[in-house]
Amino acid sequence: MKKNIPFLILFFIFFLSSCSRGIYQKEITTQTTGIDFSNGKWLLGNIDADYSIKDKLTQIVIKDFSKYLNNRLVNSLNDSSLLIANKIPLNPSKSVILDLKKGTNYDYFINIKYHNENKNWNHYIVQLEVYDLNLGQIIYSQRVRGALRDNSGLTTSKPIKGIVIGCYQVIMKDIAMKSRN
Repeated sequence: MKKNIPFLILFFIFFLSSCSRGIYQKEITTQTTGIDFSNGKWLLGNIDADYSIKDKLTQIVIKDFSKYLNNRLVNSLNDSSLLIANKIPLNPSKSVILDLKKGTNYDYFINIKYHNENKNWNHYIVQLEVYDLNLGQIIYSQRVRGALRDNSGLTTSKPIKGIVIGCYQVIMKDIAMKSRN
Protein backbone atom coordinates (compact mmCIF):
# COMPACT_ATOMS: atom_id res chain seq x y z
CA MET A 1 0.00 0.00 0.00
CA LYS A 2 2.82 2.43 0.85
CA LYS A 3 4.34 1.82 -2.59
CA ASN A 4 1.14 3.06 -4.22
CA ILE A 5 1.08 6.41 -2.40
CA PRO A 6 3.72 8.13 -4.61
CA PHE A 7 1.93 6.80 -7.69
CA LEU A 8 -1.40 8.15 -6.43
CA ILE A 9 0.15 11.54 -5.67
CA LEU A 10 1.66 11.75 -9.16
CA PHE A 11 -1.63 10.69 -10.72
CA PHE A 12 -3.50 13.35 -8.73
CA ILE A 13 -1.03 16.08 -9.76
CA PHE A 14 -1.27 15.00 -13.41
CA PHE A 15 -5.06 14.94 -13.20
CA LEU A 16 -5.24 18.47 -11.78
CA SER A 17 -2.76 19.86 -14.29
CA SER A 18 -4.73 18.45 -17.22
CA CYS A 19 -7.91 20.29 -16.22
CA SER A 20 -8.38 23.57 -18.03
CA ARG A 21 -10.44 26.39 -16.61
CA GLY A 22 -12.35 28.80 -18.75
CA ILE A 23 -12.05 32.54 -19.11
CA TYR A 24 -15.09 34.60 -20.08
CA GLN A 25 -15.59 38.02 -21.61
CA LYS A 26 -18.99 39.70 -21.63
CA GLU A 27 -19.62 42.15 -24.44
CA ILE A 28 -20.17 45.68 -23.25
CA THR A 29 -23.61 46.82 -24.33
CA THR A 30 -25.43 50.10 -23.97
CA GLN A 31 -28.37 48.17 -22.55
CA THR A 32 -28.71 48.86 -18.84
CA THR A 33 -32.09 47.28 -18.19
CA GLY A 34 -32.88 43.66 -17.67
CA ILE A 35 -36.04 41.71 -18.32
CA ASP A 36 -39.46 42.16 -16.73
CA PHE A 37 -40.62 38.61 -16.02
CA SER A 38 -43.85 39.68 -14.28
CA ASN A 39 -46.30 38.83 -17.06
CA GLY A 40 -46.90 37.16 -20.39
CA LYS A 41 -46.44 33.77 -21.98
CA TRP A 42 -42.83 32.85 -22.75
CA LEU A 43 -41.48 30.54 -25.43
CA LEU A 44 -37.99 29.07 -25.51
CA GLY A 45 -36.85 28.64 -29.10
CA ASN A 46 -34.83 25.73 -30.38
CA ILE A 47 -31.34 26.25 -28.94
CA ASP A 48 -28.89 26.34 -31.82
CA ALA A 49 -26.09 24.13 -30.48
CA ASP A 50 -24.23 20.93 -31.23
CA TYR A 51 -25.98 17.73 -30.26
CA SER A 52 -23.32 17.02 -27.61
CA ILE A 53 -24.34 20.07 -25.56
CA LYS A 54 -27.88 20.87 -26.71
CA ASP A 55 -29.86 18.66 -24.30
CA LYS A 56 -27.82 19.65 -21.24
CA LEU A 57 -27.97 23.36 -22.10
CA THR A 58 -31.72 23.16 -22.76
CA GLN A 59 -32.29 21.56 -19.34
CA ILE A 60 -30.25 24.27 -17.62
CA VAL A 61 -32.02 27.09 -19.51
CA ILE A 62 -35.47 25.71 -18.66
CA LYS A 63 -34.50 25.34 -14.99
CA ASP A 64 -33.05 28.87 -14.80
CA PHE A 65 -35.90 30.66 -16.58
CA SER A 66 -38.53 28.63 -14.71
CA LYS A 67 -37.27 30.27 -11.50
CA TYR A 68 -38.58 33.56 -12.89
CA LEU A 69 -41.52 32.30 -14.94
CA ASN A 70 -42.85 29.19 -13.16
CA ASN A 71 -45.35 27.56 -15.52
CA ARG A 72 -45.37 30.40 -18.07
CA LEU A 73 -42.36 29.02 -19.99
CA VAL A 74 -42.82 26.53 -22.82
CA ASN A 75 -40.07 24.81 -24.79
CA SER A 76 -40.90 25.13 -28.51
CA LEU A 77 -39.69 21.58 -29.12
CA ASN A 78 -42.48 20.28 -26.87
CA ASP A 79 -45.30 22.07 -28.71
CA SER A 80 -45.98 20.73 -32.20
CA SER A 81 -48.83 23.19 -32.79
CA LEU A 82 -46.42 26.13 -33.22
CA LEU A 83 -45.85 27.57 -36.67
CA ILE A 84 -42.24 28.73 -36.45
CA ALA A 85 -38.96 28.03 -38.21
CA ASN A 86 -36.55 25.64 -36.53
CA LYS A 87 -33.84 28.33 -36.46
CA ILE A 88 -34.60 31.97 -35.77
CA PRO A 89 -31.71 34.30 -36.70
CA LEU A 90 -30.11 36.55 -34.13
CA ASN A 91 -31.02 40.22 -34.33
CA PRO A 92 -34.12 39.57 -36.46
CA SER A 93 -36.08 42.29 -38.19
CA LYS A 94 -39.33 43.60 -36.75
CA SER A 95 -41.31 41.67 -39.37
CA VAL A 96 -39.65 38.37 -38.36
CA ILE A 97 -40.50 39.05 -34.71
CA LEU A 98 -44.12 39.91 -35.57
CA ASP A 99 -44.34 36.70 -37.66
CA LEU A 100 -43.23 34.81 -34.54
CA LYS A 101 -46.18 36.36 -32.71
CA LYS A 102 -48.59 35.23 -35.44
CA GLY A 103 -47.19 31.70 -35.49
CA THR A 104 -47.01 31.19 -31.75
CA ASN A 105 -49.45 33.53 -29.98
CA TYR A 106 -46.85 33.99 -27.23
CA ASP A 107 -45.73 37.29 -25.72
CA TYR A 108 -41.97 36.70 -25.42
CA PHE A 109 -39.43 34.54 -27.24
CA ILE A 110 -36.01 33.43 -25.93
CA ASN A 111 -33.40 32.77 -28.62
CA ILE A 112 -30.03 31.18 -27.73
CA LYS A 113 -27.19 30.34 -30.08
CA TYR A 114 -23.58 29.28 -29.70
CA HIS A 115 -20.75 28.72 -32.12
CA ASN A 116 -17.04 28.11 -32.22
CA GLU A 117 -15.46 31.47 -33.00
CA ASN A 118 -12.19 29.97 -34.21
CA LYS A 119 -11.95 26.33 -35.31
CA ASN A 120 -8.22 26.18 -34.47
CA TRP A 121 -8.74 27.33 -30.89
CA ASN A 122 -11.29 26.61 -28.21
CA HIS A 123 -13.08 29.95 -28.40
CA TYR A 124 -16.86 29.89 -28.14
CA ILE A 125 -19.55 32.56 -28.25
CA VAL A 126 -22.96 32.22 -26.62
CA GLN A 127 -25.62 34.81 -27.39
CA LEU A 128 -29.02 35.11 -25.74
CA GLU A 129 -31.76 37.40 -27.02
CA VAL A 130 -35.28 37.99 -25.73
CA TYR A 131 -37.94 39.38 -28.07
CA ASP A 132 -41.15 41.13 -27.10
CA LEU A 133 -43.45 39.64 -29.72
CA ASN A 134 -46.22 42.17 -29.08
CA LEU A 135 -43.95 45.17 -29.72
CA GLY A 136 -41.87 43.44 -32.39
CA GLN A 137 -38.54 44.32 -30.79
CA ILE A 138 -35.52 42.89 -29.01
CA ILE A 139 -35.76 43.69 -25.30
CA TYR A 140 -32.58 41.95 -24.14
CA SER A 141 -29.41 40.85 -25.89
CA GLN A 142 -26.14 39.66 -24.40
CA ARG A 143 -23.13 37.95 -25.93
CA VAL A 144 -20.32 36.22 -24.02
CA ARG A 145 -17.04 34.80 -25.32
CA GLY A 146 -15.43 31.91 -23.54
CA ALA A 147 -12.16 30.09 -24.02
CA LEU A 148 -10.04 27.49 -22.34
CA ARG A 149 -7.17 29.06 -20.47
CA ASP A 150 -4.81 26.50 -21.98
CA ASN A 151 -5.52 25.97 -25.68
CA SER A 152 -2.77 23.45 -26.23
CA GLY A 153 -3.40 19.77 -26.55
CA LEU A 154 -6.36 17.60 -27.30
CA THR A 155 -9.79 18.79 -26.28
CA THR A 156 -12.72 16.55 -25.47
CA SER A 157 -16.35 17.57 -25.45
CA LYS A 158 -16.38 17.90 -21.65
CA PRO A 159 -14.31 21.15 -21.53
CA ILE A 160 -16.29 22.47 -24.49
CA LYS A 161 -19.55 21.86 -22.62
CA GLY A 162 -18.06 23.61 -19.61
CA ILE A 163 -17.11 26.66 -21.66
CA VAL A 164 -20.53 26.91 -23.33
CA ILE A 165 -22.40 26.46 -20.05
CA GLY A 166 -20.00 28.92 -18.37
CA CYS A 167 -20.77 31.54 -21.03
CA TYR A 168 -24.50 30.98 -20.52
CA GLN A 169 -24.09 31.33 -16.74
CA VAL A 170 -22.35 34.70 -17.20
CA ILE A 171 -25.40 35.84 -19.19
CA MET A 172 -27.77 34.57 -16.49
CA LYS A 173 -25.82 36.50 -13.83
CA ASP A 174 -26.28 39.63 -15.94
CA ILE A 175 -30.01 38.93 -16.22
CA ALA A 176 -30.28 38.33 -12.46
CA MET A 177 -28.53 41.63 -11.67
CA LYS A 178 -30.58 43.76 -14.07
CA SER A 179 -34.02 42.12 -14.06
CA ARG A 180 -37.09 42.02 -11.92
CA ASN A 181 -39.64 39.29 -11.60
